[in-house]
Amino acid sequence: MKKVELLAPAGNMESFYAAINAGADAVYLSGKKFGARSLATNFTNEELIEAINYAHIYNKKVYVTVNTLVYESEINDLLEYIEFLHKNNVDAIIIQDLGLINLLHQKFPNLELHASTQINTHNDETLKILKSSGIKRVVLARETSLDEVNKMNVDIEKEIFIHGALCMCYSGQCLLSSVIGGRSGNRGLCAQPCRLEYNLLEQLPNGEEKTIYTEGKYLLSTKDLCTLDNLEQILNSNIDSLKIEGRMKSKEYVYIVTSIYRKAIDNFYKTGKINITEKDINELKLIFNRNFTKGYLLNEEKNNISNMFRPNHLGINIGKVINQNNNRIKIKVDQTLRVNDGIRIIGKNDYGFIINKIFQNNKLVNEVSNDIVEIECNKKLTPNSIIVKTLDSKQIDYIQEEIKNTPKIPINFRLIGKLNKKLELTINDGCNTVTLYSNMETFKAENHPITEERIISQLSKLNDTPFRLNNIEIEIDNNILIPIKEINDLRRRVIEELIKCRIGSKKQVVVNDYKNDKVSFSNNNSINCFVKTEEQLQACIDCDVDDIYVEENLYNKYKNKYKNLVLYLPRIIKNHKRYDNEKLLVRELGSLNYFNNNKIVTDYTLNITNNYSIDYLNKYNVQRITLSTELNDESIKCILKNNKSNNLELIVYGNYEIFITKYCILKKNNKCNLCKSNNKYYLIDRKNERYQIINDGLCNNILLSSNKINLINKLDYYKSLGINHFRLQFYNEKYDEVEKILKTIYK
Repeated sequence: MKKVELLAPAGNMESFYAAINAGADAVYLSGKKFGARSLATNFTNEELIEAINYAHIYNKKVYVTVNTLVYESEINDLLEYIEFLHKNNVDAIIIQDLGLINLLHQKFPNLELHASTQINTHNDETLKILKSSGIKRVVLARETSLDEVNKMNVDIEKEIFIHGALCMCYSGQCLLSSVIGGRSGNRGLCAQPCRLEYNLLEQLPNGEEKTIYTEGKYLLSTKDLCTLDNLEQILNSNIDSLKIEGRMKSKEYVYIVTSIYRKAIDNFYKTGKINITEKDINELKLIFNRNFTKGYLLNEEKNNISNMFRPNHLGINIGKVINQNNNRIKIKVDQTLRVNDGIRIIGKNDYGFIINKIFQNNKLVNEVSNDIVEIECNKKLTPNSIIVKTLDSKQIDYIQEEIKNTPKIPINFRLIGKLNKKLELTINDGCNTVTLYSNMETFKAENHPITEERIISQLSKLNDTPFRLNNIEIEIDNNILIPIKEINDLRRRVIEELIKCRIGSKKQVVVNDYKNDKVSFSNNNSINCFVKTEEQLQACIDCDVDDIYVEENLYNKYKNKYKNLVLYLPRIIKNHKRYDNEKLLVRELGSLNYFNNNKIVTDYTLNITNNYSIDYLNKYNVQRITLSTELNDESIKCILKNNKSNNLELIVYGNYEIFITKYCILKKNNKCNLCKSNNKYYLIDRKNERYQIINDGLCNNILLSSNKINLINKLDYYKSLGINHFRLQFYNEKYDEVEKILKTIYK
């Protein structure tokens, strides 16, 4: 049976050692640049080398995340960084940027590449195109179910998340942080706005508005994924790697989660069963949870994904407040509570703190179980407030001790000492064998010959090494004298050589030139529009725009009447339909592969931020390429300076999609009529910005930007840079508004 890989996160060296010591088969981490968790401590170049070497000593792997979108100005720095990683034996690079897939596969042909979950791989067609592009492994979108994974029929390694935080949005498709705070999640700076409070607003056709009651304010905050109960089902699937989320988490979190999943996986391979205990689940809850969900992976009812009550660590319930007297509160606890534990009291007023003193019958105690006690607290609290434990001091102490217990690799020694010959010492770890000789010959002992016991004593001194002694064979002549210094020196040298063997020699790094096959496209200019309604469509026809992007209902109704319609495909496609000889706006990578005989325009959802991504799409004969909405003028200028592509499109007006989720925000809040209602719905953030919720026709929710792009007055500037095609997006505009906006262009 193929054994699955357990892949753990590390945001710093402490977490890295915790992951290795807890039994991870591989660790994913990031350097100081180009990683999607740039707010973690991350690793210096020196630490990266140390981590890779350390992992290889223990026969573990290190994958480095280079999974941000890369701007044109950063390419040279990135290539230098990749070559550094490659030369220092990194096991794989995890990437999101389509241009990097193209560039790195050509430039470093023997570098292993993994496709990040941010590529949003959720169908066979995406797997096919990634495999043909040189990707060895794909981290699947979190929204992909296990049933869907097992039906995927492409021979490529597949990796899934099994534990930790979830994104509300489909992976790699979120611009919410960028829009709200200017911190791009695709550039490693996600501010986690999904963990903030929102109100849900309903707007009636007559303009009347009302705020909808919701059970909590954290409308976009997800529970944490936990698949431990279903691990047997996962291990019987065709998945190659199981990934734990958590590069922003503590070393204690990394250790406990990794060790519990390690134990469960090992039990499965030994006995065919997982053997999960309630203690295991409680350990996971104590270290961090926002309530647990099985996630889309295991077909959790999709509206059970969120936790609207609270976006942070919930801990476990341990009791309630009885009353308060001055600076003490009387509490009833039904589990163990200790001094130095962390608790949060949840009621009319929430308050979290570390326990300094516990009073039982007015006497100080260090711990108590299932009793009524008093604790110090000077905050005003209400009776019957719930008490949750958010930090278990005993658990933390235990983990910190366990982290120090670095696993040791068993080795065997064989020492041969013959009179008047150099001492011979062989070390073997089950895979590698090293034999070395002493610097001097042995000689006959006059008084005190060496004993086997003394030799064993000296060879057993392995405390500062990664090894533990399993067996020693000794073959020496009688009455022989071997200086202790020689034994110690020989032991040290064979261990150093064995470590070198385990680390491995430096890779033969092949560096090729990048070849770009220039593709020629028409140099025509165009004004194109996306529309949602028939009156918007009519306004665009009347104003004689070039191409009009429409969804399938409008396309089928009018395609024979208007020849300039382009079918606007969904962002999420589980199974592709055939559209022969149709012009298509493609919005996910798999469609690029499936519709390679169609005339294709690619959308901004493919995250194009550099020339290498443009080259990648041009190889598929894409007619127009829409640039990312996250590019600023300087970045666009930099792209056009290096590549005068004449098939680039820029969105210059309108709202755009910043978010797509499988979760139905409205159904969760008893308003599941988005598909049929004429009412409009909005999320309202703390700055009173409105984000309209629309449906994609497949029961996925889409969040629109709160403000419209309006770059119409800069069209001449963009034309001077080399942009030939411009798009306007209309969602709610009436005929007169569309006509008025277009006339500002055609004046």
